Amino acid sequence: MTDITNKNMLSPVGFQLNIQRLPTLNFFVQSVTLPGITATTLDQQTPLRLVPTPGDKIEYSELEVIFKVDEDMKNYIEVFEWIRSLGFPDENEQYSQLEDQEAGSGAGIYSDATLTVLTSAMNPNIRIQIDDLFPTSLSSIEMSAVNPDIEYIEATASFRFLRYSFVRL
Repeated sequence: MTDITNKNMLSPVGFQLNIQRLPTLNFFVQSVTLPGITATTLDQQTPLRLVPTPGDKIEYSELEVIFKVDEDMKNYIEVFEWIRSLGFPDENEQYSQLEDQEAGSGAGIYSDATLTVLTSAMNPNIRIQIDDLFPTSLSSIEMSAVNPDIEYIEATASFRFLRYSFVRL
């Protein structure tokens, strides 16, 4: 028989995200989708049929972050400028400058992130360390005077990364 010591369920509201390179985005995070993981398979040929065997590669889906855009658009512009600098917007030197920035400064090509999962009592329980993160997309923003109720603007940013790991706190 299994010895279950904690019968509490994981709460969808108990989390904190910290992306080193995006300090103004962290406060406004509304939702984070923890990426799934997929293992590749290989088919081994036999005289009767193909037999699936574990492969040697894993793939992560993208990390998606939904955040409220602040009034000064600082958090949106942080992500926008990071993507823009990765894509050689005006001249090649912009990417070189980004690549040359000190790794520990959190301002280079990649950044590390930490997703902290909280218990039902809102205490840190598990830290998910995400290594070498970089943005791949940023959603558009729609401004409209049609809706009589104020619905504050949200944006979605997607990120790719090298790997993530779990640390129990």
